[in-house]
Amino acid sequence: MITLNTDSELLKGLADKCRELRLRQNMSQRDVAERAGIALPTYRRFEQAGQISLERFVAVVRALNRLPELEGILNPPPVADLRELDNPAPKRKRAGRKP
Repeated sequence: MITLNTDSELLKGLADKCRELRLRQNMSQRDVAERAGIALPTYRRFEQAGQISLERFVAVVRALNRLPELEGILNPPPVADLRELDNPAPKRKRAGRKP
């Protein structure tokens, strides 16, 4: 697995993956932009520089039929040990007020 060092490298990597998916599906940039409901220059800028809003990125992923993968990226890791089921993650508590 490749680890990208900076945020901009990560964003450009996501854009490159979307471009690859688009080409595999034999879609033009215009096709993706129209299906995503975004302007063509916005999509082009995304592929070239990785710059796009989160809302528009989700629309692009939906247009490329990959939304289930995006929905699963922040799922908790699988349980490695059954003892973990007995000790769920602690919930955040409110700090008490000082008199």
